[in-house]
Amino acid sequence: MAILNIGEGPRLTVVGAGGGPRVVAGWRELFRDGTALVGSGGALAGGFVVEAAKSVMTGEADKSVWLVVLGGLVGLVVVGVGFWLRERARRRVQVGIVVTAADVRRGVPAGVRSDEGAEAYSRARYPLTLKTAVQVPDAGPRAKELVDALVDETLTAATISERLSPDAFCINVIPTMELHLAFYFGARLGQTHAREIVVHAKNTTGGADAPYFPATALAVTETDAAPLVVGSLETLEGGDPTKAALALDLQARGDQFFAPVVQTCREQRVGTLLRLHSPTQLLTPDRDTFTGAVEQIYRAWRDAPLPVAARTGKCSVFLSGPAAIALALGARLAGADHGRWTAYSFNSANSTYEPFPPAVVPEITA
Repeated sequence: MAILNIGEGPRLTVVGAGGGPRVVAGWRELFRDGTALVGSGGALAGGFVVEAAKSVMTGEADKSVWLVVLGGLVGLVVVGVGFWLRERARRRVQVGIVVTAADVRRGVPAGVRSDEGAEAYSRARYPLTLKTAVQVPDAGPRAKELVDALVDETLTAATISERLSPDAFCINVIPTMELHLAFYFGARLGQTHAREIVVHAKNTTGGADAPYFPATALAVTETDAAPLVVGSLETLEGGDPTKAALALDLQARGDQFFAPVVQTCREQRVGTLLRLHSPTQLLTPDRDTFTGAVEQIYRAWRDAPLPVAARTGKCSVFLSGPAAIALALGARLAGADHGRWTAYSFNSANSTYEPFPPAVVPEITA
């Protein structure tokens, strides 16, 4: 499916099904989903029942007939276990939703490649894949409207997947979008849903078996993992005490990341700044690490000694690293009140941090 033309809203597409894990697993999957047990148990029970019937009809019934009956009962038990495994396998069914927001100013071809790769991954992994995509033409008000519409389409996709696959216990969201859009998308999506929603991230390890992996869930997750280093809260001279910012250096870039962040904070008159950074350039691509990073950032912000006015004022977040973490953070930090948050990501084309949603410029009336 091609990325949408500029100005169009998102369109939901049911892509279909791929081979999924069942094709890969081969004979092992036959036992895992109960198919082999149902077949072998049925054959076993049928054979013993036939033998028992023959013994009774020919008048040759003796003590051994009870062994035959017992064998038949064992066969029926095996069939029952097979049906139980089959029902459990149905409940393990998962759905993939590929969500793309391509920022036109930052390169549509790269967005198309990511979109196609995410679709191929979902089709190979999940029995049902849905897809929705949009192009974001600029950083103006229209961009916010398009991302809002994309969230609505994603929620519609989740509802459709529940109807098409009522046994699915998990919905997998595979985002391909810039960090600022991912944070806002997560804030609008929220973290409270009837089904578990797992967000996937690109696998940055060379020679990985899959291009993506299940990185974290939108729901609150208890974890002791702390892969990041939390800095102390800084007070910026001349800043507004009602404005606070969170800076996340998840690629260990140090001053190269923080220097323009501080400059932008001063320009925006941010009063307080909390820094977190990763000790390594790449976070370990597994669910424990990514979930640990999300929860650690949330705890650090919750427990930071911010001014009282900042708790109800305007908040900013300067993002780097994986889009999956940005999306999950949007749900955790801003899901309850996304109107207070502004997300910044670095645009290398003009070497500036750009806010999203964009500031509303009041109209000048004559």
